[in-house]
Amino acid sequence: MRIRHFFYVMVALLLAIVTVVPASSQSRAVRDRYGRSSTYGDVVEIRLHESGTLEKKMTPEMQKRVRLLHIEGPMDYKDFKFIKKLCERSRCEDSRGKSVDNYIDLELERARIMSSGNGGLLGGHGDRDVLSDALSYASHLRSILLPERLKRIDSGALRGCSHLEEVIMPTGVRTIGDDAFSGCSRLEYITLPEGLERIGSECFNNCGDLKGITIPQSVVEIGDKAFRGTGLKRVKLPYRLEVLGAKAFENTPLTVLNIPATTRITNDDLGTMKKLEEITVENGSRYYTYEDGVLYDNTGAVLLRCPAARSGAFDVPDGVEEIAWSAFSYSQLSSVRIPDGVTKIAASAFNDCPQLRSVNIPASVTTIGEYAFYGCSRLQRVDLAEVRKLGNKAFQDCKALESVVANRLENVPQSAFESCSALTSVELSSRITTIGEHAFKNCKELSHIELPSQLTTLCKEAFENCALTSLELPDKVVTIGERAFKNCKGLTHVSLPDGCLTLNKEAFRECSSLVEIDLGTSLRHIGEHALRETAITRLVLPETVTEVGKKVAEKCKSLSRIECHAIVPPKLDGVSDNKIELYVPAVSVNAYHSAKNWKNFKNILPLE
Repeated sequence: MRIRHFFYVMVALLLAIVTVVPASSQSRAVRDRYGRSSTYGDVVEIRLHESGTLEKKMTPEMQKRVRLLHIEGPMDYKDFKFIKKLCERSRCEDSRGKSVDNYIDLELERARIMSSGNGGLLGGHGDRDVLSDALSYASHLRSILLPERLKRIDSGALRGCSHLEEVIMPTGVRTIGDDAFSGCSRLEYITLPEGLERIGSECFNNCGDLKGITIPQSVVEIGDKAFRGTGLKRVKLPYRLEVLGAKAFENTPLTVLNIPATTRITNDDLGTMKKLEEITVENGSRYYTYEDGVLYDNTGAVLLRCPAARSGAFDVPDGVEEIAWSAFSYSQLSSVRIPDGVTKIAASAFNDCPQLRSVNIPASVTTIGEYAFYGCSRLQRVDLAEVRKLGNKAFQDCKALESVVANRLENVPQSAFESCSALTSVELSSRITTIGEHAFKNCKELSHIELPSQLTTLCKEAFENCALTSLELPDKVVTIGERAFKNCKGLTHVSLPDGCLTLNKEAFRECSSLVEIDLGTSLRHIGEHALRETAITRLVLPETVTEVGKKVAEKCKSLSRIECHAIVPPKLDGVSDNKIELYVPAVSVNAYHSAKNWKNFKNILPLE
């Protein structure tokens, strides 16, 4: 009897600390994986009477061995902070001190989340929310059963839980916040509760193993990039859905997308969906229509998206007036016929179409957006007959492009034809005044180009690494940008127009065949290294020069003579080789002997 009495006393004492709570039917699946493991003490069930006391309730031995943690009662940010710490432990031990799987399954069905103003961790709605970022990056959390009274899962609540495999939500959840499960890469399937209304932006972003999801009919909004980077191959959108966020299914293997009649896609932006084969729209849509699996606006005037997995030839239907942003991006089409009547090809419309060999651009097209044909590596020829506005990088990396005709273009924008390595023929409008940065950079087969007569500005790196063998600069050019002709090894002779005022740094650097350059009669500024590593034998600086950058003619091995015709010594930032003979106006010899950096020349002689 004494032994039995002692046993009851000990049990009563233990229950004061740890209370066993019956497992719910929802959590039974989690418990089943343990079998009889509770005999080793890896199941810990705790009833809290006061929030913030979880750490005190768990002994160091419990913390080492727990694998299933069941909590009942009030919890606040301190308790979640402790759980995160627990999930970051380096190892887990059984009762014999042997290492076992270091995972934690968390049951919070009967927990109550308490409000707290500390650190902005809680949304401030009492026990109706999960703490914002409450368990984010809990590295060894494997499953979680959320509280039955939960109405909202706040932003980032379980973000980055890279080992999380199972989430069980109560039926009362109405909103899942932005980024709530982002980066939970081991989640494979999840059932969202009936009554859910909103799925936040990037909610399941980069959940790479997520292959199945049940979205209830109650959902009216899915946020931007909500399922981006998941493994979803098919999904059924709820018929009441009003908003499908931009790029909601980007970078997924989704093959078919059926858009409900009530749904509007944010910015009409589906994002990159390389496996998409077909798009359909339910009858009665106020926003969209479709034909042969291709998505249009409700008037049919704007082609919004051709599925990227389509291949072969495609004829844009008559009546289309605009090809929208990213409409054909990443498609496998080999040719596209655009009808007369289309006036605009928007940004990224044909971005990275690796099989595209031909596309006709009718005379009705006046605007082509940035990145429109970026990376179309097999496209061979484009006729921009009436195009007036061309976006940055519109044809960058079109490596097979051989010929460009642009007779109406207003300006050549930044990187418009950069790295078009097969480009040999370019016909530009005479009205062009500016050739933008990197416009023809790395066009390694471009040996000749007739520059527009109205050209005033050649921007930075405009023709760097080109095969130019001759260069005739129009009379109106006033500025030659940094590295504009750098490494054009075929150039031998260059004459700057008399109106040119600025030759920026490294403009002709490494033009190793350049033996002669005429700097004109009006040049004022020469940038550093402007003629470095050229083959010039004589450098003549006009009398208008006011500033000369350092080491302008560094490593010009054939250079033997420099003439500076300026009466007043220009500002000189540095001397490349002070042994070269310097010739200056006779009246200024003494001034050059006294001027900073000029005085370092060994031989300063009068000009004849």
